[in-house]
Amino acid sequence: MYILDTDVFSITSPANGFSAEEAEAWRAWVIKNQSGLYFSVATIMEVRFGIEKSIAKGATKKAASLKKWLAAAETVHQHRIIPISIEIAHRAGEMLYDAVREGFMPSTEDAFIAATAAVKGYQVLSRNEGDMTALKANWLNPIKMLPPDFPPFTFG
Repeated sequence: MYILDTDVFSITSPANGFSAEEAEAWRAWVIKNQSGLYFSVATIMEVRFGIEKSIAKGATKKAASLKKWLAAAETVHQHRIIPISIEIAHRAGEMLYDAVREGFMPSTEDAFIAATAAVKGYQVLSRNEGDMTALKANWLNPIKMLPPDFPPFTFG
């Protein structure tokens, strides 16, 4: 199972900045493996912040497109959105302190995402090598290498 970091979750957005080839390979993998993909409510907050920032800059078309995409993603993934529990909050604080103590400054949002993965026993899919390494997260960059497909579900 995987937790998508916001930078990976956003690859499916209309404002992803990737080539059609890169984005399509990722989308195809996501469609095939979506039952094992989760994300943190911290990702919703980060995307919403981006939408509000776009509105403030006058990029209303971009903001409207992102709002529509986020609403669709929340609907499709509603049972795979993980709230920040007390256990996750404690683990995030520990991971964040350890990283800061070693001279790094990862974001609180990345600490929540990495801690969610740690508590749940999942791997983070992220392009943010610096912060995920600093947080000592179990992570993989799916743009450099797509994760293996989940085995098909069988009844039995």
